[in-house]
Amino acid sequence: MDALSQLFYLHGIGYEFTKYTGEQVIFSEGTRKRALQCCGVNTEDEHQIAQLNYQLDVAPWLELAPDTSLVNLTDNLFYIRIDERQRDLPVAITLPKLNVTYERANLHNLAITGDYYVHGVRYIEVAVPLGAIPVGYHQALVSVGEQSKEIQLWATPEKVFQVDDTKRTGLSLQLYTVKNKAGLGVGDFNDLLELCDLCAQQHMDYILLNPLHLLFAQQSERASPYSPNSRALLNPLYICVELSADAKNNPQLDALLHSDEVKALFNSNEQFINYEKVSAVKYTLFKALFSHFEAHASASRRDEFAQFCKQNAQTLTTLNSANPTFDYYLQWQAKLQLSHCQQHCLNKGMAIGLINDLAVGCAGDGVEYQSQQSLFSDNANVGAPPDPWAQAGQNWGLPALNPQQLKNDHFAFYRSLISANMQGVGGLRIDHVMALRRLWWCFENNHTQDGCYVYYPFEHLLAILKIESHLNQCIVIGEDLGIVPPEVKHALAVSGIYSNSLFYFEKQHDGEFLPLQELPKHCLIMIANHDVPPFCGWWQTDDLDIKRQYQLMDDQQYQQQLHERQQEKQRLLRFIQLHSAEQLSETSDAMCVYGELAKALAHSETRLFALQLDDLDKQTYPVNIPGTNTEYPNWRRVLTHSSNAIFKNNASTLAAVNSIRKGYE
Repeated sequence: MDALSQLFYLHGIGYEFTKYTGEQVIFSEGTRKRALQCCGVNTEDEHQIAQLNYQLDVAPWLELAPDTSLVNLTDNLFYIRIDERQRDLPVAITLPKLNVTYERANLHNLAITGDYYVHGVRYIEVAVPLGAIPVGYHQALVSVGEQSKEIQLWATPEKVFQVDDTKRTGLSLQLYTVKNKAGLGVGDFNDLLELCDLCAQQHMDYILLNPLHLLFAQQSERASPYSPNSRALLNPLYICVELSADAKNNPQLDALLHSDEVKALFNSNEQFINYEKVSAVKYTLFKALFSHFEAHASASRRDEFAQFCKQNAQTLTTLNSANPTFDYYLQWQAKLQLSHCQQHCLNKGMAIGLINDLAVGCAGDGVEYQSQQSLFSDNANVGAPPDPWAQAGQNWGLPALNPQQLKNDHFAFYRSLISANMQGVGGLRIDHVMALRRLWWCFENNHTQDGCYVYYPFEHLLAILKIESHLNQCIVIGEDLGIVPPEVKHALAVSGIYSNSLFYFEKQHDGEFLPLQELPKHCLIMIANHDVPPFCGWWQTDDLDIKRQYQLMDDQQYQQQLHERQQEKQRLLRFIQLHSAEQLSETSDAMCVYGELAKALAHSETRLFALQLDDLDKQTYPVNIPGTNTEYPNWRRVLTHSSNAIFKNNASTLAAVNSIRKGYE
C-alpha cells in the first residue's frame, strides 16, 4: 500500500460503496484526494502524508493506552499496549475519583489481542481484567513499571438505556404546527402540555417531537429545524409566555397582550406561519418577562438562574450575544418548560414521555459551527448519494465534521451535544443515524460537484450514546432509512437502539408491502413523517398536484407518478385486506383507509408505533418537500384543528389502536 492510500484508509476516506441499484461504485483517487484536502491535508506534500500516517498508525502503539479508552462493562477488560519485553513489569490502573486502583504484578497469562512491529520491536495489546466500574467517563492513570499515562476511561454498557420490552404507541408531531391556544401563531410548550394529557388519556407512552434546536432570531424565516443555528440550545419560540413565573403580576406584559399587534396574530387563521410577525411579537413579550424577572425575581429564582448559567456556561457562551443575560434567560425558561412537560408525561403514567430529535448537522453560519469551527472540514457539506427519491443525490448544505478533529478533548463536543439533547426528555431520535459510522461528503472538485463517503470513529460515538442514555435514563432511536451498511444495522441492534421505519418504504423485492410478521421488532414504525406527504395528501395524490403547482415536476413526470401512485394504492389495499374485513377501494375516503391501515399496523410486534398528528388532522399539504428550499413554504404549514378536536375526531381509531396494542382485543 502506498503512503497516500494508507492515509486515505487511516483518515476514513471511503474507497467504494454499493448504490441502491446494487452497483458497486469505486471512488476515484482524485475524489478521495479532494476529501483529504477538505480535512486540511496537502496531498502533494509527501512529508506531511508520512507524518500523518505515523501519527495515526504507529504512534498509538507506543503509548500505554489511547487517550480515550473504552471498557465494555460486559467483560470489564482494559487494553494496554506495551513492548512485549515489558510483560514482567508491575501494572497499576488508578481511578482517583472512584478511589480505586487495580494492580497486577505482571502482564503474563493474559490474552494478547493484537500486535504491531516498529523497527523490529514487537508491541502487543494485552487485555487486563478490571472490577466493576460505574457507567460513565472516568479519569485514570495507567502505569507499567516507570512508564505512565493519564487517560480518560469510558465505562460503557452493552446496550443503551432500555424500557420494558412491550408494545407501545405514541404520537409524532412538529410542535410549531400545533394550533396555539394563546393565539401567538406557533405551537409552544403549553400546547405540548395539552397533548401530554390527550395522549395519556389514550394510554399512549410517548410523544416524538421535531428537533427543538435554536434557529435564527434575526433571520426568522430560516425555519428548518434540520438546519439549525445550534443543536445544543433550544428555540425560544417554543416558550409559552403564560407558563413563565414572570408572567404573573406583570402589567407591561398584560398591556402588550392586549395590543393591536398581538390581537392581529390572535385573530390570524393563516395556513402557513409568518415567522417574521410571530418572532417579532414573541420576542417583545419575552423582553417584558425578562424585565419583570430583573426587577422582581426572588433571591431563590436568581440563584436558580445563576446556577443554570454556571452549569451550561460552555454551551451558552457560544451564543456570542449582544445581550447575553437576556438570551441565557430565554434558554433557562425553555429548558424549564421542556422539563416540566416531560415530568407531566411521567406523572400522567406515560412510560417514556417526550422523545427529542437530533438533527444530523448545523448551519454553516450558525453559532455551533462558529464556536467549533476547528472541528469541521473545509468546504465539504453533508448530503446523500443518489437514491430512488433523489436521483441526483442531495447536498444538505450542512458543514461536515472532520473525523480526526472530532476526537479532540476526549470527544468533548459530541458528548456535550448528546447530553444536551437527552436532558429533560425520555428518548432521543438520531436523525440519519448512519452519521455515527459514515457520512456522504459533497464538495467541489475541479469546478464540478463531487462526493464520497467519509468514515467516523463509530465505536466511540456509539459508546457516548450508550453512556449518556444511562446517565439521562433516555431510550435511543436511530433513523436508519436509506442505504445503511449492514455493520451499522447490526451494531445498532445489539446496542438496543431502536431502528426507525416508514411504512411507505417497507417493501418486498416485488414491490408489495412487507407482511406484518416481517416488520422489525425493535423499531419505531410510522406511516408517514415530515419528509413524505401526510397520508390524506398521499392517498388523494394532492402531493403530486402540489409539486406540479410549484413547478417541481413537468406534465410527463406528473402522469408517470400518478400511474405509479395508483399501483402503490393497490398494493396498500392488498396489504390492508389481509388484516381487515372492511371493503375498501381506490375511491374510499382517505381517513377510512388510514384508520384500517393504523389498526393493521397496530397488530405488528414492532415495539414502537407512532401515529402522526398531521395524518390525524387530515392534512394534505406536506410540512416539507425534500430537495426544495424557497420553492415551497417548508416548515411553516400549521394544523387545521385544535389538538383537542383532532383527538375527538379520531376517538374511535385511537381507541381501537390502543386496544390492539395493549392486547385487549
